[in-house]
Amino acid sequence: MGLPVGWDSMDAGAQEGWFLGVLEADPLPFDELVSVLVSLAEGNHKTQANDWAEMLEETLVQRRDRDSMTALMTAELKWRAADAAFKSLCHKALKSVFRNRSDKEIVASAGFDKSDDVAICLGRVNLLLGLQPGALVLDNTWGFGVVKKVEDFYMKIVIDFEGKPQHSMTFGYAAEALTLLSEDHVLTLRHRDPEELARRIKDDPAEIVRMILRSYGDMPAPQLREILEDGIVDPVKWKTFWDGARRGLKNDDLVEIPAKRTENIRLLASAKQYDAAWFDTLRTERDCETILELVNELEGATDTTALDEPSRSVLADRLAFAALGTELRAPQVAAAACTAADRLGATDGDPGEKMRMVLGRFLERGRFIPMVDALPARELKPVIALLHKLFDDEFATRLVELLDGLSIRLLDEVVPHLIEQAREASVGARFREIFDADSVAATTVCWLCRNLDFVDRNQPVSREDLLFRSVRVFDSSCSAHALRAQNLLRGLFEQQAWMDSILGSITELGREGFTRRVNAASNWDPTESRGVLARVLKTFPELKRITEAASDDEPDEPIRARLTSWRSFRERQAVLKKLVEVDIPENSKEIGVAISYGDLRENFEYQSAKDRQGILMQRKGELEADLSTVKAADLKNVPADVAGMATCIWIAGGDGEEQRLCILGEWDRDEDLGIVGSGSGVAEKLLGKKPGDTIQLSETIEIGSRRIPAGECRIVRVTPIDDDIREWMESGTR
Repeated sequence: MGLPVGWDSMDAGAQEGWFLGVLEADPLPFDELVSVLVSLAEGNHKTQANDWAEMLEETLVQRRDRDSMTALMTAELKWRAADAAFKSLCHKALKSVFRNRSDKEIVASAGFDKSDDVAICLGRVNLLLGLQPGALVLDNTWGFGVVKKVEDFYMKIVIDFEGKPQHSMTFGYAAEALTLLSEDHVLTLRHRDPEELARRIKDDPAEIVRMILRSYGDMPAPQLREILEDGIVDPVKWKTFWDGARRGLKNDDLVEIPAKRTENIRLLASAKQYDAAWFDTLRTERDCETILELVNELEGATDTTALDEPSRSVLADRLAFAALGTELRAPQVAAAACTAADRLGATDGDPGEKMRMVLGRFLERGRFIPMVDALPARELKPVIALLHKLFDDEFATRLVELLDGLSIRLLDEVVPHLIEQAREASVGARFREIFDADSVAATTVCWLCRNLDFVDRNQPVSREDLLFRSVRVFDSSCSAHALRAQNLLRGLFEQQAWMDSILGSITELGREGFTRRVNAASNWDPTESRGVLARVLKTFPELKRITEAASDDEPDEPIRARLTSWRSFRERQAVLKKLVEVDIPENSKEIGVAISYGDLRENFEYQSAKDRQGILMQRKGELEADLSTVKAADLKNVPADVAGMATCIWIAGGDGEEQRLCILGEWDRDEDLGIVGSGSGVAEKLLGKKPGDTIQLSETIEIGSRRIPAGECRIVRVTPIDDDIREWMESGTR
């Protein structure tokens, strides 16, 4: 579509003469006429454009040309959309050419008589005109479909949807619910040429992503995946497809893939220009995270060494703003803003001094560790390098002090950095201080076990003591960084070669002591500890006498049955059920999504999801073990001659006031009612006591708003459990 030949060289009179003359032509040069009208409107001659459009409308009415009238109204939207009277004029013009029964229904279904915008109404008219047999459509409920026929008499459209063939829709409902698919829509290609679609998925996945964005508009990565896995890309092959698509789109200036997966992937109309206007936009940006994303985008798209001083000044100002704005709520963003400024040479003047102040405050113990823990792997080394560059000895000294609080990931980065700075002796001395304390972090033990060459050079701890500390890690309940360290340590203990190496390097007495400790560990998973002992005995079979002697020992006291009420037992069953059916499957999905982002070494979402998986699996094992060893019981008909399970004990403290405690099963607790578990410390003190006996309470016991003060207490009486306690046991909630 274009202007008539020589149009720009005509004077106003000649142009008007041409326009009036062609209105008599048959057929009408409709495209040229519309081009003239648009040109007039864009040239600030809207009144003339409206007058000439009215003449063209009259011609189309005379010829009853409904399709051209619809096209003309759609073109006039470009300059008349904001005209309050245009909707009414448009409605009148369409009614004048849509004359037969079904045509009138099309106009009636468009919503001109409602509050809808005129553009929406015209869109519905164009949609309904396009619903001819063979047309491809998309419905929010039924999905993809093919128009089979238009029933003018019944004013209905019959569509074959993939899940519902021969489905009828009224014109009005179709106008609201359907989208008419263009020839370049991805679903059109799937329908017309599935072999070509399969070829593109394999050979050019990036173009498939572009097709999706052209077809559906900008969207975040999870929505893109959902659309593609719905009949376009095999879900099993999603990772391969997405990796290929990202590679293909990496250097495409027309596609923006954001750092956050919740933000839209965008298809641009033209390549972004990092010109003065872009820097003006950056200068006014107030969202700190967006500032950092824009700067990272600039680095990835241009040669930043060629930036002029005004541009660097804008970068310095905005990055300082981002650092100050996120220093407390998102310290990892603040640190990343500072490293970006350093890379770009945007650290002069006041902005640079502000960023130095922010980084200086991060040297505090309580702030440094949370900041570096939150950093993605790719940012960790630059931040450490920048802090060293700015603060040198002060920073190195602080790192040495913080060694006992660092995760495995941070120790892997920090210790080599300190060694490079000729501070290995200081690191070794600090580790010795840490091991002189009774409690050593699981992360410290694990890191040293994985770096035995460092242990041998610096002797922060003997290999023998390191092994003993490892047993303590396995015999403890861990979470977060400690749990990850425990899992990494578990991997070492599963390696026969590592076990042989470290056990072979300690004394015979040390091996015996280690074997005894593993054998006696009460909280270590029995299957794992037996596996460790098996690896020990494989190389040192003479230690079998220790494990056999331990298994022959009889306990000094009879083992007491582990019981709990049915209420508490079912509550714990429900926790396990939710864990297995909801929490673990959701975590598996999170891991799958995180894997799709690629490069697991720098994938914070993957590491976070895997850490959570470890916590969930540990919790699952604990619950399963509990439910297999603790039995549910109704606790009825239990003797109440002495204090024990299923009894109420009335106790008088030093103030003489009597209070009731009730011992139930192992998992039973209710502070308001005074219910204590049979395995609690106070229950252990009470077991076997009779009226008149005394016990010594080391701390005050709270019973709702009442209390039993610490000190000597006397047992007043022992009774079977009361009705309110029985009611609590038999109900789901109190």
